Amino acid sequence: MLPRKKAKFTSVLLIMIMILAFFSGCSSNKDSGEEKASGDGASKETAAENVKDYDVVVIGGGAAGLSAAIEASDAGSKVALLEKIPFVGGSTLLSGGIIYATGSEIQEKAGVQDSVDDLVNYWMERSEGHADETLLRTVAERSGDTINWLVNDVGVELPNLNPAGTSPVLRAHSTVDGGNGIIAPLKAYAESKKVEFFLETAAKEFIQSDDGAITGVIAVDKNDKEITFNAKSVVLATGGFDRNEDLMKKYNPDGMGKDNTNYVGMGNTGDGLLMAEKAGAEIIGNAGVIGIRGVEGEPNFESEVSMIMWSPYLLVNKEGKRFVNEATDYPIIHTALSKQTDKSAYLIFDGSTYNELLDKAVERKEAFVSDSLEDLASQAGLDKAAFAATVAEYNGMVESGQDTLFGKDMSKQTKIEKPKFYAVKIASATIGTMTGVKIDKDTHVLGKDGKIIQNLFAAGEVANGDFFYKEYPASGTSIQMSLTFGRIAGTNAAADAK
Repeated sequence: MLPRKKAKFTSVLLIMIMILAFFSGCSSNKDSGEEKASGDGASKETAAENVKDYDVVVIGGGAAGLSAAIEASDAGSKVALLEKIPFVGGSTLLSGGIIYATGSEIQEKAGVQDSVDDLVNYWMERSEGHADETLLRTVAERSGDTINWLVNDVGVELPNLNPAGTSPVLRAHSTVDGGNGIIAPLKAYAESKKVEFFLETAAKEFIQSDDGAITGVIAVDKNDKEITFNAKSVVLATGGFDRNEDLMKKYNPDGMGKDNTNYVGMGNTGDGLLMAEKAGAEIIGNAGVIGIRGVEGEPNFESEVSMIMWSPYLLVNKEGKRFVNEATDYPIIHTALSKQTDKSAYLIFDGSTYNELLDKAVERKEAFVSDSLEDLASQAGLDKAAFAATVAEYNGMVESGQDTLFGKDMSKQTKIEKPKFYAVKIASATIGTMTGVKIDKDTHVLGKDGKIIQNLFAAGEVANGDFFYKEYPASGTSIQMSLTFGRIAGTNAAADAK
């Protein structure tokens, strides 16, 4: 449907351009030669095109930006949404489509026993007490309503309810269509609310008054034309900075994936963070990242071959030794993986755990295969003696049913003894950053002096420095925070614009 709509829109646009061009030509014949020579009319028209006035301007078209734009428009504001790439969605579009929450109608129907306090306590525990509890409580209290809003108003389908992270509570609400199952309905809903989209339009800097208040945004379109967006309020929702190697080295050197491998949106280059910093915002973070492991060489973690990485089998480092419970939550595995040589490891399979994706990985030179474990170790560059000892010890744990090193449930594991043997190259990667501008519970951006930067709000990854610590707590947490704080930002920005 989307391609047909786009084609229809393009056709209509071309027809309108032709009609305007025709009438423009007719009127020019009536113009005096003096007026045409002066070009004053053209200059005024160009100036008008380059300056636009809105109540609220939202920078960034991910989950936070779309939510903010919708709520601001719902509150009566004239809203513009700027997105520097040709489509909206941000990193949420590339996600698994999970939203973490408590108190939703979906949970209630499923009979889930949960509470705001329990969720806040869980998030605080995973942050080792470093997160801002006020911000976490703000999200937790509204998280269920955000789910209800998505389902009942926006039209998002969330049929799946599962545990996530290290908690057994069913809080992970998920789509059947990944991140697109969240973004497509949000975009359609925003369009129905008359939000004006400016795609391929990159925000470059804030316009500030003498007293430091934000009064608009300077942006550049795909033709390098500068456009001034005057605004009574601005919402910053530009995502993270995984694709900016300089910012990663500055804020997250230990959390960077191997060779800065990341699986985030192309637009996550930290533009908004730099703009905010220049405007005087305080930047806060704890050098953590939303980390994951991936099949080395695969372009994203949703690809077919990448599915191999979720296998909870034996994982060894380049020294041929185990270093983590292979079945634990993925951020915990990422933390352990990031401490290994080259931030990489090998996932081991044999004939009893074989699947055809392994052969595709071998073809792509992302895995090794052999009829013997000794040769497999040689190909992968592992310490042969250490690897042999690790496999023998692992097989003994499978037989006894007890993982005496890391406590993995061995009941579903099998001995590694049946050829062929495979070693898949696994590397650390990032799917989000944990450094951002400091905000209060109303999403006002705070300056280095602790005071509010007037008319500037922020939500989503660009503002999540106080939500986490070193390790991500559970799938769907960041998207929940983006959606809920995006809604708060849009509502408050609209109120300030009146």
